[in-house]
Amino acid sequence: MTRQDWLKTQGWRSMLALGLLMALSACVTVNIYFPAAAAQKLADQVVGEVYKAAAKGALLAPVAPAVSVPAPPAAPTRSAAPASNALSMASPYHAASYLLAMGFSAISGTAEAAANLDASSPGVQSARAQLEAIAAQMRPYFVSGAVGFTANGLVAIHDAAAVPLQQRAALNGLVNSNNSALSNLYQQIADANGHPEWAGQIQQTFAQAWINKAPAGYWYQSPSGQWQKK
Repeated sequence: MTRQDWLKTQGWRSMLALGLLMALSACVTVNIYFPAAAAQKLADQVVGEVYKAAAKGALLAPVAPAVSVPAPPAAPTRSAAPASNALSMASPYHAASYLLAMGFSAISGTAEAAANLDASSPGVQSARAQLEAIAAQMRPYFVSGAVGFTANGLVAIHDAAAVPLQQRAALNGLVNSNNSALSNLYQQIADANGHPEWAGQIQQTFAQAWINKAPAGYWYQSPSGQWQKK
């Protein structure tokens, strides 16, 4: 092997290694991405529907899961040469460009998949229906100021005196049921998207949506724990 051929081989190997490292590094980084914008969009939608159900005093029908339309069969293509042979015949520049393109394609594909949150699973639909049913029962207590939203997306007693003494035990039970339904919704959304660890971030996203979309007169807690009236 001549020195020129040896240098060419070494250059090709270096570019190949660089391309692979960049592609793998990009994939690892994207896999931990939390789609905050998509979570906010979903929270606004779900919260809005729960408030509507509460105002009507009736359970809204769950949204039907989206139906996947099968893609048309791909046209037959000619069999390509093995990747190893194709790369071995390519120049170091073209080989590296090909690998980098694959890496960025992986980034784009993963990011696009994470750009939306799936809320059509049976678990999410069931959790939403349960929450809407409880919201209809909770609304009079929100209106009276007996309860309000906490800063972490749950519900707490704000003014027990707004409820007759004989009804306070029942209200405590209703608040506990409401919080269980809320926690279940947050976890179901995280589970449906294959990231159970996102439940906390989803809960915080919903926490702000409950406050932002609350009707005038509802009470809520600030991050410092102070009660405020909307």
